[in-house]
Amino acid sequence: MHLTIEDALMVYPLSEGKLAAGIKGISRTITSINLMDAPDVINWIKEGELLLTTAYAIRDSPEEFVNLLQKLNERGASGLGIKLGRYWTEIPEIALLEADLLSFPLIKLPFEFTFSEQITALFQSEFQRDTRRLNELLETQKKLVDFAMQADEYTNYFQSITSILGHPVAIVSSEGQALYNVTSCSEIELLSHWPWHQDNRFYKAANNLLYRVHLLKNGKSYGYLLVQTENLQEAHDMEGIFHQAAVILSYHLEIIWNQEASAAGSRLGAAMERYLKGNASRETVLEFAEALGSAFWSTPYVCMISSTGADTWDHESQRRRLKEIRDKLQDHPKTVSLESHHFYVMNRVYSLFPIPEEEAKKRRQYENSARLYADLMHAWDHGAGARTCYISKVRMGMEEFIDGFRECAEAERISTELGSSETVVMFADLEFIYLFKHIPKQVMSRYCSYLFRPLLDKDEEYAGEMMHTLEAYFANNGHVNDTARELFIHRNTVLYRLEKISGLLNLDLKNTDHLLLLKLGLMFRHLMPHDRQA
Repeated sequence: MHLTIEDALMVYPLSEGKLAAGIKGISRTITSINLMDAPDVINWIKEGELLLTTAYAIRDSPEEFVNLLQKLNERGASGLGIKLGRYWTEIPEIALLEADLLSFPLIKLPFEFTFSEQITALFQSEFQRDTRRLNELLETQKKLVDFAMQADEYTNYFQSITSILGHPVAIVSSEGQALYNVTSCSEIELLSHWPWHQDNRFYKAANNLLYRVHLLKNGKSYGYLLVQTENLQEAHDMEGIFHQAAVILSYHLEIIWNQEASAAGSRLGAAMERYLKGNASRETVLEFAEALGSAFWSTPYVCMISSTGADTWDHESQRRRLKEIRDKLQDHPKTVSLESHHFYVMNRVYSLFPIPEEEAKKRRQYENSARLYADLMHAWDHGAGARTCYISKVRMGMEEFIDGFRECAEAERISTELGSSETVVMFADLEFIYLFKHIPKQVMSRYCSYLFRPLLDKDEEYAGEMMHTLEAYFANNGHVNDTARELFIHRNTVLYRLEKISGLLNLDLKNTDHLLLLKLGLMFRHLMPHDRQA
């Protein structure tokens, strides 16, 4: 039971009675009801109990009555109801004064109704109240479901949630920024104990009771929902509703975050275009880049330009295309938790993809991640035209963003000039090669023939295996263990093959001049068509 004394006095037949004293305590909550038929009943009184009596046990001593009131108050009882007429006709003045002093409700019960009738009426009222409350909660749930099903990109999510819950709310981002606040607390008061634990709990801010729910989706934190409530009982009744609202809000916050990221990316793309045309400064571009979020720039990343004949200058088509990319990334298990950014620059899709720090240290590993992103882009563009992805080296920090873009643009230019048919082009593969693009293919062919002929004259399978080992060795910067892992062979096998290659080519792999000769030969082989490789 959770009626207050004031509520109980409005329930018939208790409403036929009268509050005799202790009016300041009418907000005390009744949790249960007890009957007094012995002087030692005080030993069994619990907090919140309403005690009903005929005053039989205290009929001979008003002082005992006062003592009873004091003990009831100490135990946290909600009030005392006395049925006058049998033992007392009036409540002693000393008891009335003490009840007022203690703000302890003292009720004159209607004589013509039994205790049973009055208790039954209170429990029925409580049942009806709970039923109404349950219906209200069900109606709130229905509104939340309707909101979840009908909300779109034009919906004011925060105001809608506030209206449905019927309570003042605040939304705080995972970075500790108040995105929305209609509670009685200021932003400073709301965040007085920031950062918070990622849990759900009640807490007080500026004497206001708030319930905090962590907003999570797919393991990613989108912040917190704070709901201001009048009392703990109300909050406990609504706790399940608050959690449902948080789940729905988390989903829509992801949409909001994507929309904001899209808008920030669009502005950055426009700024980049102005910069390339000489109409904006580098500082301006970096200001727009900062809007993407500082967290992204604190991790290694690669830049990627994707071009296709299906791209268009129509902004609505571009918006749909970028939304499709974001949705696909969210659906793919390897990229679901990825914070990537995509926008258009010079009619090209420009993307920023994070690279794990451990992978960023090893070229072969970061290239594998970068190629995964490129392969995903190709897979989604089936039937949309030939798409080529141009990928920068690993970059770190916002200041390197423009350099990464230039590397992608340079990779596209060089690859186009060389007539490359590769669908994934890494700038790291071209940064030296483009220096030699003016060298005739015949010269490259003669050089490779001179350098690799002793090896290529061997059995075709043997020569192919040895060349593959040599290429893997250079790709892994001369690390034997990494080469062995890539080729799925023992490191001793790698050392044996390298020794054989050194002997056949008469080159020392520990000699930097000889290493340069081999590097040039491998680059030339990469530049030449397969039918012209020696």
